[in-house]
This record gives sequence, C-alpha cells and structure tokens, in this order.
Amino acid sequence: MGGALSMSTVAGVLGGCRPGPSAEAYAPQAMSAAQDELVTVLAELIIPETDTPGAKAARVNEFIDLMLNDWFKDDERAAFLDGLADVEARAQVTHDKDFERLTPEEQTALLTTLEDEAIAAMSDPQAAAAGPPFFSMLKQLTLFGYYTSEIGATQELRYERAPGRYDGCVPYADVGRAWA
Repeated sequence: MGGALSMSTVAGVLGGCRPGPSAEAYAPQAMSAAQDELVTVLAELIIPETDTPGAKAARVNEFIDLMLNDWFKDDERAAFLDGLADVEARAQVTHDKDFERLTPEEQTALLTTLEDEAIAAMSDPQAAAAGPPFFSMLKQLTLFGYYTSEIGATQELRYERAPGRYDGCVPYADVGRAWA
C-alpha cells in the first residue's frame, strides 16, 4: 500500500497530529455538511461495522476533512470534492435519488463501478498521469483514517496494550526511538 499513497497523505501522517475537536464541536472545514454526510456514508461502506466498529464510529469523515483542509493541495482537494459531486450525480442519473437514499445494494453497486473505473484508470498511463481517481483517494483516506484511529488500532488490529492508556498523538521528542 505504501507505493499507492499520495504525497499529501504521507505528508499529513508524517507531519504529526494535533488533538482534534470533541465530537460535539466538530464542523467540517474543507467540505460542506452535505459532503461530510456523504463521506461518512461512503467510508462506512468501505469499512462497515461488523463485530468491530466501522469507519463512522472511528470518525473517519473528520480525518478526511482534516487531510483535505490541512494537507491536500488545492487541485487535490478540488478533485476530491468533484468526485463527491460525481457520486451524487451518478446516483441522481441512475436512481433519481441522493446517494444516501439508495438501498445498500444500489450504493454498493455504484461503489463497485467506481472501483472498477479506478482500477482501469490506474492501468492506463494517460489517465494515471492525470492523478489518482476519486475512489482511490477515498479508499486510501478511509483506510488511513481508520487504521490510525484508536478504534482501528485497538479494536480492529491486534493491539498489544502496554501499561498505561492509548495516546495516538504524542510528540516524537517525548518518545525518542520508536519500536519496529
């Protein structure tokens, strides 16, 4: 997966983290409220709640908004937001409904189409030169947001808890060398 990551995503992760607002105080910065809701639904379809919490519980939409606002270049942010608009437009054209109002089967079918198109685009040198397809960016951000969250790190992945509490945002200078 490392070779498929965008430079903005890598920069965001390596650039460190800062404590975010509490869940009650969250308001999207790079997206509208409607776009934030759409991202929440899309991310939950990619990592649904099963016997472990899904992307919604991990607040992946907030991570994506933070990345778009703080780390993505203007053209990358615009491409992502255009991709969200395309998802809504496709839902309207094919089903005459907003994406969130589609049945789970219809939502999955639309995402499968987007993924198939993304795979095809990445194998076409001309399309690949234009930048990553929307679905590739969405999936990458969803996976990164989920697996770097406390839920992803402690409930989904096998987590060997050391004595003390989980703190995913520690300045490197306080830790020193990290374990591999």
